[in-house]
Amino acid sequence: MKIALLSIGDEILSGDTLNTNSQWIGQQLTDVGCSIIQQNTVRDEQVSIISALSQFCVLSPNYIIITGGLGPTEDDITRQILFDFVGTDSTFDEEYWHELSVRFERYGKSIPESNRSQALVPIKGEIIPNEIGSARGYKFNYEETIIISLPGVPSEMKKMMEKSIIPSIIETGIKPKCIRTLRTTGIPESALIEKISSATQINHGCKLGYYPSLFGVDIRISNLESDPVDSLANEIYKILNHSIYGEGKITFEKVIVKLGLEKDKTVATAESCTGGLIGHRLTDISGSSRLYKGGLVVYSNEAKINLLGVPAKIINVHGAVSSETAEILAVNVKNKFNTDYGISVTGIAGPTGGSIEKPVGLVYIGLATQKGVNVKKFLFGNHRKRNKLRTSQAALNWLRLSLLND
Repeated sequence: MKIALLSIGDEILSGDTLNTNSQWIGQQLTDVGCSIIQQNTVRDEQVSIISALSQFCVLSPNYIIITGGLGPTEDDITRQILFDFVGTDSTFDEEYWHELSVRFERYGKSIPESNRSQALVPIKGEIIPNEIGSARGYKFNYEETIIISLPGVPSEMKKMMEKSIIPSIIETGIKPKCIRTLRTTGIPESALIEKISSATQINHGCKLGYYPSLFGVDIRISNLESDPVDSLANEIYKILNHSIYGEGKITFEKVIVKLGLEKDKTVATAESCTGGLIGHRLTDISGSSRLYKGGLVVYSNEAKINLLGVPAKIINVHGAVSSETAEILAVNVKNKFNTDYGISVTGIAGPTGGSIEKPVGLVYIGLATQKGVNVKKFLFGNHRKRNKLRTSQAALNWLRLSLLND
């Protein structure tokens, strides 16, 4: 099943809006066995839209899925361009216009005349209902291709895809691929590929994809049959072991909270350079209150001294960013909250504040347990936001591995 995706909107081209629609549609349709053969983004203007559609049709895709351009404003002209492209006239849907008018009245507003365009119905084509918005979608049979047009609002598009489009594609008899995504952390992409090469360089018959991020690398294994996928995944598990934290779309934070609850453990945090990011990530997960008992953002030296009892002498001699400070913070936050684990982070996030002895990106992470306390030293880059994210990931991964071994 070949799919082409067309995104319409000046705001996407300018970079003001991220094109998450194409990403989401591509992921969903690939998972059910489709092949995305081309993507394009164009302005909401006649020449650009017609040119893109014409180029797509040369490729003879089974579906062209369009998002955007169906709003009520003057610059939303996709609707009429589509009608002209497929060669259909339209009629005005009085019943739907009345329905829209009632919706506006519920909010104490009169419906603008510009919304009348959203009540137009193609004579040769079908309407795709929109349960949460005013812009309905369209479906056309054009030569050997089905053209689908959906609104660009992500929540509306997703609802319409899930309820109408994806089920109709599955009904054509397409065979979904067997896909397993192994989620890893703690190993850079190049090192990861080399590490698992003994398993991946044999004739396993699977398609492999590597998807790196600041949090780790996802390994995507796919085949029309499940046996080759399972066989390769098992071999990779043997090599990577606990560097794989989960599969599919499960989040790192959810894995940690689930593990903590299973082990009946608790944790508290003392954060300096991450500014509360570790606590934020944990508390994004429902039920985390049983694991995460609290934390302190001890960003200044005064906070480290007054709130968690770091001796001023330690900071004066070794510095706020030091193994000694991280150790005391981890122990004292564990004791303060009476938890099984205490995590501390202190570092130089940058881009300023570094020195030859302590460069930007230097981070110390402390972990206090019932058995004692350890500190690890990390040297990240010079980008502030990435340093904070990497620090939080390293700290949480250390917690995860400790929970696994507890």
